Amino acid sequence: MDDWTPIIVLSLVATVIGLQLLWRHKALQSKGQSTAVLKEAIPQLDEQTPGLVFCYSPSCAPCRNMLPAIDELAADHPNIHKLDISEHMDLAREIGIRATPTTLLTGKGSISRVILGAKSPSSLRKLLDSAQ
Repeated sequence: MDDWTPIIVLSLVATVIGLQLLWRHKALQSKGQSTAVLKEAIPQLDEQTPGLVFCYSPSCAPCRNMLPAIDELAADHPNIHKLDISEHMDLAREIGIRATPTTLLTGKGSISRVILGAKSPSSLRKLLDSAQ
């Protein structure tokens, strides 16, 4: 076999898919963790009330696109917070965040749901409303 191109391409695709699955698995392990670890970075977080923590990175294009929607939601709901993981790498590692954007649904002292990827403002609003 002289042409290794298909094997190399398939190997790269498999690696990318594998990494995405690993990141998803690690992020979903955050579910059930105490929100106490978030209080150091977000002192105004009300651990008992349903809320969202939007984990983002300034270099992430989907994150930048979602920031105005997060700000709009935060104007209506006081327990919505942004967490720049580039400033809190140890915390992101501890929580299990490997990719951005990641949104955490919090309440009753723990992380109740982990949402990976960009989401529409309406889906985030529905998520928050369903938790109340």
